Amino acid sequence: MKKPIINTLVQIVGKLGLVGISLLTTGILTRKLGLTNYGNFILISSLFVFLDSLSDFGTKTIGVREISKDNGEKVIEHVFNLRILMTLASFGVGLILIWTWKGLENIRGEATVALLMIFLTSMAGFWEMIFQSKLRMDLKVIMDWVFPASFLIWLWWWKGEISLMLVMIVYLVARLVSLTVGYFLVSSLSNIKINKLDFGEIKKMWQMTWPMGVFLIMFATYDRAIDSLLIQNFLGAKAVAWYGLAYKIYGAMLAPAYFYVNSIFPMMGKKETNKRKLFRESLAIMIVTSIMVVLGIWLMAPSIISILGGVAFEPSIVILKVLIVAAIFSYLGHLVGFTLISEGGQKEMLKLGVVALTTNLILNVILIPRYGYLAAAWVTVLTEAIDCGLMVWFLKSRIKSLPR
Repeated sequence: MKKPIINTLVQIVGKLGLVGISLLTTGILTRKLGLTNYGNFILISSLFVFLDSLSDFGTKTIGVREISKDNGEKVIEHVFNLRILMTLASFGVGLILIWTWKGLENIRGEATVALLMIFLTSMAGFWEMIFQSKLRMDLKVIMDWVFPASFLIWLWWWKGEISLMLVMIVYLVARLVSLTVGYFLVSSLSNIKINKLDFGEIKKMWQMTWPMGVFLIMFATYDRAIDSLLIQNFLGAKAVAWYGLAYKIYGAMLAPAYFYVNSIFPMMGKKETNKRKLFRESLAIMIVTSIMVVLGIWLMAPSIISILGGVAFEPSIVILKVLIVAAIFSYLGHLVGFTLISEGGQKEMLKLGVVALTTNLILNVILIPRYGYLAAAWVTVLTEAIDCGLMVWFLKSRIKSLPR
């Protein structure tokens, strides 16, 4: 447990710095962009979470699992090539959405510029895959720091008017700077050689990743896209801004679970690992941490929203208090879900995604027009609970079916 705990602590320390940067950045953006433009910023961000999932298509998670095995580095170039193909497909889908969906008709230029980020995000995910498989999350933290820090430095330095278009352009530049740093860090760990496309190997990788890829698209759709799009349609951009700020904070509070699971995931696939002991100890860590997070946010929600958004974002307080309840299920779901994937349970995750997406969509369509953004928050809690319960059931079933 020493190595994963160290990796987790490194990521948490790094995340604390990132949270500080994010708080400053959000506080400046909410005030300089204004309620409507910040709502549009959240809307574009929510849409591209879906497109990023299509671009990744499960290659990062399955790639880390395969690279962590003996002679796993042979699959690196095949993962890279598959990611490039999926990113191109995602870019095409994004262009169609941007120029056909009426909800973006006033910000199509800004959304198109933001869409270019998908290529850079895909490359950042590839670098992260190398860091994770090598258990060098400290290097990932360095790369992650460069991106928001570069943007914040510009935001702090810039004294003129800030438009949504300018924000998107500077985001691209900041991400490019962080990728350059990431390239030199990755080069110190692995000698990556990308040869011509081997469609036979890409097909094999696709067969392993597609169930996870479809699940991630479903997850991104019900996790970020559905609620934001429906809130925008029925309640307007201001409501998206209120909900988006609360969800941004909620998402940041899930980071410790993600970091910890990232640290132990490469170990889950190794034969010499005592998996039962690793799971039990990890479960205790997840339960204690999630309870601390929920209680802390409940007490500090008014102060956090006041600092980040000011009086205009006061409705975000109650939204945040509802959303944070879902953290308990999400923390447990992170551990159980990645354990299931390590045992080859991608197809079970796909079944879970179908159930969660259907439930989330139906409930949001029915409840948001009647009860507003609070309904979206409670539906998120229920969806996370369903996710967690199904993951536990699937994991128990798969473990029983495995040869002993």
